[in-house]
Amino acid sequence: MHELYVSCHGELEAVLFSRVRCRETAADICQEAFVRLCRSEDLSTVGNLKAYLFRTAQNLLIDYYRSQTVRSAAIVEWPEDTQPEVEDLRCAETVALGEQDLDRLIEGMTSLSPLCQRIFYLNRFEGLKQREIAETLNISLRTVEENIKKALVHCAKTLDEDE
Repeated sequence: MHELYVSCHGELEAVLFSRVRCRETAADICQEAFVRLCRSEDLSTVGNLKAYLFRTAQNLLIDYYRSQTVRSAAIVEWPEDTQPEVEDLRCAETVALGEQDLDRLIEGMTSLSPLCQRIFYLNRFEGLKQREIAETLNISLRTVEENIKKALVHCAKTLDEDE
């Protein structure tokens, strides 16, 4: 497989580039062709691996063109002088109710342990994954999972209490 890659990669990518006129797309299709070849169960029955690789790339190229056709058909062109009408849901009452809910949540979070608060903050506001939080705080993944669950249940209960 390594020899095939070394001997055919540049040629295959050049052929693909001549068809799509985009280096990144050609590189992506080329890489996917090699990945599919690597994932093939049994290549012993294939007589010419290079031809098989190029055929795989050609099939991927056809799939690419099909997806581009579907995408271009789905794109809606808005006239420049008009904007699509969207209902504005930011009325004063909705904003005030949302702020009240947020205040209740923040106040309710103070009854959770500092560790639980920190884990919840890192997960929901910093966007860290559970494993990243565990590594950052040097705690077990299970502890992170349990604390996120505890915080979410607590938030749900806090919002339900006042309704």
